[in-house]
Amino acid sequence: MIFYLQLQNKFDTEAMQAETAMLAKEYWKAHYNTRHYEGGWNIIPLRSINGETDNILSVHNDVNSKPVYKDTPLLSQCPYLSSVLDFFKCEKTAARLMKLEAGAIIKEHTDHQMNFEEGEVRFHIPVQTNDQVDFFILDEKIPLQEGECWYLNLSLRHRVTNGGPSDRIHLVIDCLVNDWVKELFALPGNHRKEIDESATGRVFSQEEKKQMIAQLRFLNTAVSNELADKLEAEH
Repeated sequence: MIFYLQLQNKFDTEAMQAETAMLAKEYWKAHYNTRHYEGGWNIIPLRSINGETDNILSVHNDVNSKPVYKDTPLLSQCPYLSSVLDFFKCEKTAARLMKLEAGAIIKEHTDHQMNFEEGEVRFHIPVQTNDQVDFFILDEKIPLQEGECWYLNLSLRHRVTNGGPSDRIHLVIDCLVNDWVKELFALPGNHRKEIDESATGRVFSQEEKKQMIAQLRFLNTAVSNELADKLEAEH
């Protein structure tokens, strides 16, 4: 299982910050899942269901739920952020600016099915951060720096604390895995860490393992096939 992947690509922090600052304060919407955080955690949708500027829901793609995602009018005001989204040559669902205010925390939780192995990935690009932001997956701190791009396996337990004096803002992009994503994950210049299932604290049923193996075989990359081999060896 892929734990995280840091891309070798970096994006223009000043351009992202400038466009984010231009967006009016009223466009920020409080995150709907209030039980998962304390303090301020707000969102500006750049791609949303039906392209609505006030719709901040992010519904994971599956056979029972096929929402239509479109660019919101706000994205047209942000040419550089739009070019960042264009970098990802795959079907994109939600794309959002997500602001964790100074002193706020996101409580430990998991995002069901949000991982490479199950066909949907989430990229985080820090637009603005500080050295007192702590982002943990399981018990490992992920050193997210401005302008970097990270895939994070958020189906694992994760939590965030902003103990600094300034807000933390990330550009968060959800993508469906296709051949381009598979090739991206296979590039040798990217820094990737894998993790054994037994270290995640989650025990999968045999049926869940069969489904994961089938999905990995369907992706048919060197990484996914190696992970499938490991899962099959555990049967």
